Amino acid sequence: MKSWRSLVAVLGAAALTLSACGGRVADNESSGSGEQVTLTLMRTGTPEILRPIFEPMIAEFEEANPGIKVDMQDLGWNDATASMGVMASSGTLPDLMYHLPGDVFDLASKGLVTDLTDKLSPELKDDIFPALLQAGQYEGKQYLVPSSVSPLFLWYNTELFEKAGLDPDNPPKTWDELLAAGRQIAEKTDASGIALFSKSAGGETSGLYESLFAGAIGGSAWDSKSQRYLYDDLKYDAKALQTLEFMRELVDIAQPNVVEYSRFDTRTLFRDGHVGMAVDLIHMQNQIGDGLKDGIFRVAELPAPAGQTSISTISAGGWFIPTNSAHPEEAMKLLEFFMETDNQIKHTAYGSAPILKSEAATYEGELWEVATAALEHGVAEGISLQTGALWTVNGEELQQLLTAQKSPEEVLQAIRERHQDIYK
Repeated sequence: MKSWRSLVAVLGAAALTLSACGGRVADNESSGSGEQVTLTLMRTGTPEILRPIFEPMIAEFEEANPGIKVDMQDLGWNDATASMGVMASSGTLPDLMYHLPGDVFDLASKGLVTDLTDKLSPELKDDIFPALLQAGQYEGKQYLVPSSVSPLFLWYNTELFEKAGLDPDNPPKTWDELLAAGRQIAEKTDASGIALFSKSAGGETSGLYESLFAGAIGGSAWDSKSQRYLYDDLKYDAKALQTLEFMRELVDIAQPNVVEYSRFDTRTLFRDGHVGMAVDLIHMQNQIGDGLKDGIFRVAELPAPAGQTSISTISAGGWFIPTNSAHPEEAMKLLEFFMETDNQIKHTAYGSAPILKSEAATYEGELWEVATAALEHGVAEGISLQTGALWTVNGEELQQLLTAQKSPEEVLQAIRERHQDIYK
């Protein structure tokens, strides 16, 4: 308890420092050509990676807009949620900030985020893939502009495919083909068929379940009107059980002790050749490095049940403008600048699938072709004010499934019963 109080005190002091520096009040500095506005900018993430990306863009923006100065501030992921709460309560959120939908929508429900529905230029709206634009909407309003996204992909090791007698040019497209390929890899090589994460924290298995279920029903697993998952509806019994049974079958072709692995752990397994396949986000490319360029590792869309088109839910993060911004018009100008095609390409280097259709058209190679296809028929990840609680339930119950402690029927029943308490 003492350490938590210390953290709050430190964050509170940081918030007061930001306020004292003029980040949230009208900060006008005299210049030779008139008054200069100072915007505070915060892109949550790893500063040593982000600053080399954004500082040149900021310099270009300031040169084109001599009346505006941009003060980029750092905030790591581990401190983000607590820091945002302190800043929100003290009115010191930056003029423009990047973060994740769940926290942004929570702030929006309290009137702390600007509705951008009628503020985005028509050109930008038309250029963003529809599913991605939807990912930034809460109760029908555009509170967040996605600028970093990823569907789930099937990554595979071509060397292990060849050793197992599989065709690297013909990766699995259906669930049955994936299971068959995994068995063949396990039988004919020293590797397991697929990397599977089963730790209950972080919403990882929940996101996998949501994507696989979306593929089974041919559309979104989330009903934005009722703010509920469709698999909690009795009429989806067959599809929900089909999905859970498939996830349980994945354990048979996965590495031993799946309960000990998170997504970050399975990336290492895949990189080091201990498994032939992995279902993961675009961030896998950072882990496997030159192996992707050399063709040792390749990527395909997430398999779907036979007769269905591949569908993945799409996780997103993006820009929002707090209502406490003293300079909302200038913040909007900066947001639109960052979303220009050339600048979004630079931002994508941090780890993202294309956001813009114009951006996607500039990329070449299999990864980008697969990513673009996945975005064209993907669906937005279900996000609500109850997301954290819903994902926690899913993670806990799916872990019971993947460790054979509960049957698919028991897991589905438990998820539904526990979700009902949260929906209330």
